[in-house]
Amino acid sequence: MKGDIKCIIFDMDGTLFDAPYDWEAIKKILGVPKGKTILSYIASLPAQLKKEKMKLLESFEKEATEKGRLKKGAKKLLKMLKAKNIKRILLTNNTMKNVHYIMEKYKIDFDMVITRESGMTKPGDAAVCYVLETLHLSRREAALVGDSDYDVKTAILSRLPLIIVGEKAAQGSFIYVKNITELTNLLLENL
Repeated sequence: MKGDIKCIIFDMDGTLFDAPYDWEAIKKILGVPKGKTILSYIASLPAQLKKEKMKLLESFEKEATEKGRLKKGAKKLLKMLKAKNIKRILLTNNTMKNVHYIMEKYKIDFDMVITRESGMTKPGDAAVCYVLETLHLSRREAALVGDSDYDVKTAILSRLPLIIVGEKAAQGSFIYVKNITELTNLLLENL
């Protein structure tokens, strides 16, 4: 990783931003069958039911976003990367509306934002391929930063290095940091 990285692709919820989601309760309320993701389940529904379930999901997300907070050190990290001319990409399964709310509230920005409205959701490699192609970068010039199984699966599918923030245990050769401060220090040492 040392010296090659020109782009960091960040997850939002749980990585840069703490929001009080109870995903198991939300799945239960939405009626998501075991083993399915919320978004894939909703996408499989008939039009009217899909609209109703998406509206309900969006209400849960809006409430959690408004109650959430930017993680300590996240703003400083994003500014440091910008100063070093490292592209900062946000890849989230959340909505653009919630991303804009957070960006405006905390006065942060990204070089590119990819939300679920793009159709390139996690887990999957479509968004990463799009980022690499758009920025004319190779896989060795980018890294993912996340905290969830979706981020792990996305890193594996896209063959990018992954830095896991928090206590997530995953099998694979990932880099683990406890928090944003450790992530900042790691990146300062390696960029």
